[in-house]
Amino acid sequence: MLPIWPPDEQVPPADDDQKEAANTFRQQGRLAVEAAPGTGKTFLGIYLALCANRLGWTSTSCPTLFLTFSRNARVQIEQALRVYRTQGWMNASEEDAIRIFNYHAFFFDIVQQKAGTWGCKGKLQPASNEEHKTLLTRILPNMSDNREALNQASSVYALLRFSVRELLKQDSQLLLDNGAIKQVNTGATTALRNGRPHYDDFAPLFLNLLEIDPQLTEWLRLKYPVIVMDEFQDTDIVQWTILKRIKPQHPVILYDRFQMIYEWRGARLDRLDQVKQHLGLQGGQEKQLTNNHRCEGQDSLIQFIQELRADDLLGNAVNGNRERPWLSLQSIQPLVGRFPIPEENRCLTWLRLNGRLINFGETTAILTRNNYLADHLYRNMRTRPERGSLFPCRWIGGEDNPDEKVRDWVWRLRSVNTDNELRSWLGSVLDVLVPPSIIRDLGISFSEEFSKEKDQLFVRKKKDIFQAIKTEWMPVWEAISIKDCYSLAMGLDQVLLTAINIIRNNGYLDPDLVYYIRQLERSLENFRPNDSEHCWQEFCDYLENSHMRALFLKLRNPSSGIYILTIHQSKGREFDHVIIPWLSGSGEPFKTTNGRRFNSVLDYSRLEDRKLLYVAITRARRQVTIIYPQNDPSPFIRNWKLIT
Repeated sequence: MLPIWPPDEQVPPADDDQKEAANTFRQQGRLAVEAAPGTGKTFLGIYLALCANRLGWTSTSCPTLFLTFSRNARVQIEQALRVYRTQGWMNASEEDAIRIFNYHAFFFDIVQQKAGTWGCKGKLQPASNEEHKTLLTRILPNMSDNREALNQASSVYALLRFSVRELLKQDSQLLLDNGAIKQVNTGATTALRNGRPHYDDFAPLFLNLLEIDPQLTEWLRLKYPVIVMDEFQDTDIVQWTILKRIKPQHPVILYDRFQMIYEWRGARLDRLDQVKQHLGLQGGQEKQLTNNHRCEGQDSLIQFIQELRADDLLGNAVNGNRERPWLSLQSIQPLVGRFPIPEENRCLTWLRLNGRLINFGETTAILTRNNYLADHLYRNMRTRPERGSLFPCRWIGGEDNPDEKVRDWVWRLRSVNTDNELRSWLGSVLDVLVPPSIIRDLGISFSEEFSKEKDQLFVRKKKDIFQAIKTEWMPVWEAISIKDCYSLAMGLDQVLLTAINIIRNNGYLDPDLVYYIRQLERSLENFRPNDSEHCWQEFCDYLENSHMRALFLKLRNPSSGIYILTIHQSKGREFDHVIIPWLSGSGEPFKTTNGRRFNSVLDYSRLEDRKLLYVAITRARRQVTIIYPQNDPSPFIRNWKLIT
């Protein structure tokens, strides 16, 4: 059998490892590929899908299914396809023979089509995080502050089918008794029938469909003869069981064991061996990619990555005498005085005063161990201190990121029943849009203030800024009404104008939040109600759909700014410059919702923690900056020979 392309043809321009993998896939029809960061897993997945189409295995009606974990990765793959088409590497029919989904979206797409199976009312809409938390805390009021218990409760459908130890940490204990599990299951079932399932339920519901409908399994196998599964090392027990059920004709597994950082969510290293055994993959059907394309021009960074991988990220194989032009180590002097400054403020001060290290012509990411530090940096770097710089920050990590804030806003809009409540809702949008420190300095909650009767607005607020806001908002207060859905556009526009005036020269608005508000505002022009009696609920449904469209538009057209996100959220992304803001031996600062403080440590002795820092460093194309306290550096700095 001849190769797909002549040996001297460079379209697409695959390297030797990728061509060898494609040739094996052509001969064997199945493949597992381990690839280090930057070696082209995404390109290879598209390359193999193109091979399958030219072999006649796929078509526009029976395409390759390319599954990845995040929305961001999905959009990047879609953008790569468009580039390849523009450059003439594939034609329109070949592009149409590849369908790209993130796992959640694919499962939800099928579940939505089969909603009648569970007696659901109307079209399904994913529940917002706030909506889901509200349900769980109502069912489990005594566990509302226990994050691990709520995580278990979030996996309710899967809990009924699989061991909790497979879904969560192996050493975790079951925090929910049978009675609580039954309660949560009843609540989740009710939410599903009301058309509001949560993201965590999509995979178990999809599996449930495969269990009760064998014809669906066969249809999926025929519909998608080739399934490419990206980042397979992060697969949990439910996703693995789904794969075993479908058993695709031509499976492609793309993975990197050193990037498996979701053990707490059910990922297992032995699952890589299980999938190879289950699919009957032989030694010749396993390949590796070794050529790094991300860090071109940074040979010492590429060498460092290869040396770390050589000994399970222990650092024993790392050459400590080598120069590292890609690395900048910044130590913070020990504090002197009676009142110590919290760690989160020490690294914040350093970042503000050393903003010159950030080149705004490049993409820069600040990667943290936990959401608390990410949130703290995001809230404070957007406001101007007495000294230091002001930064256009974008917070990607955590459940309170801009994507979910907007979803929560729309969900809360459903419970609005009066004009005063609608004005209060607009005030809550303003409260979130303006940096919290500025809101705190003003001594106001716009949500509370806007809920008052018009003659009571800002009565006790004597500052000129409040009187100016009152004057600006009077036309909005006169016009805004739940009986006129279109009037909300005026309110959203005024929210942005007021926010800009409040923070002028003293802060920076999150560009993602501004983008979403603008998109929602513009989408109102096209709303056409079908039922005057239920117009408001139709309107809220419409806004939710508008938000989902805006989400992908935003990902496809990213704005500038400094990304602040957790290491977990950085998976699948790459940046010119990565900043790790606090690599301390005693750990990164963390604070619970009830105010209890402790440190979240990156433990050198734990492989999962070594993988976490490895993922952080390998997000960088050119530069890595590590900030640490001089009197308490992390063991990683010395053991990985980052200090010469």
